[in-house]
Amino acid sequence: MSERETLDIDVLFVGAGPASLAGAYHLGRLIRDHNRDAKSKIEVSIAVLEKGKEIGSHALSGAVLDPRALVELFPETWQQAPLEGRVEREKFLFMTKERAISLPIPPPLRNQGKYVVSLGRLLKWMAPQVEALGVDILCEFPATEALLEAGRVVGVRTGDKGIGRDLRPKANHEPGVDIRSQVVVLGEGPRGTLTKQLDQRLALSAGKNPQVYAIGIKEVWDLPPGRIQAGDVTHTLGWPLNFHTFGGGFIYGMQNDQVIVGLVHGLDYSNPLVAPHTEFQRMKTHPAIRK
Repeated sequence: MSERETLDIDVLFVGAGPASLAGAYHLGRLIRDHNRDAKSKIEVSIAVLEKGKEIGSHALSGAVLDPRALVELFPETWQQAPLEGRVEREKFLFMTKERAISLPIPPPLRNQGKYVVSLGRLLKWMAPQVEALGVDILCEFPATEALLEAGRVVGVRTGDKGIGRDLRPKANHEPGVDIRSQVVVLGEGPRGTLTKQLDQRLALSAGKNPQVYAIGIKEVWDLPPGRIQAGDVTHTLGWPLNFHTFGGGFIYGMQNDQVIVGLVHGLDYSNPLVAPHTEFQRMKTHPAIRK
């Protein structure tokens, strides 16, 4: 069996989502600006681990983005980002099986002046600018274990390669790498592998309110020209969900006559026969969405 390698760096971001890329870029820019003006230069090695084959592989969501962070991070180029459309028209609907009742938009869902985006496209735009600051983005490096010493996270271990379906090493087996870092930033999502490990090992949730989870289901539709404008936003409550299940629907207008249609379905439903994907298919038949 091959010997496991060790890589030492200064700052490690786990997961190449928008938070990690933004954090790595901001840190890299601070170091660049310091070295440009200070007499004593500093050298800081920064890396971002991404389990997917490429940036954006696991960023599947459409979203409404407040551009403040982009303006701060990329003051000169943020308008070159792949923004689908500025939100000018939005609706908030309470749905019954046959009707859609328009309601005043609650403050958390007011999105005037924000932008509809595809997170996958946005990340692919951000990544080259992050790398230009000397940050290493390592794709196909899934972090599978947090390395702890005396109760302190000192790095991560990446997954082995060449493992068969029986979980035994194959002829091309290659052990993962131990990446040791002075700072480890977890940006691996709400149910991240390392986050769950550390929660158990360090009792991070002890005495805290339990986490609440939902599943998001979406489709991207091609529509006839003029059916929807880029930046149009609709949020829904009610049907097909019952009054005991939280969640709601969303419709986001994209460029090129595309639309994102989706449903967020709480995972604390009590009826074992409920299937969130089936509920989404029911939602699509509603007259307000079908049209």
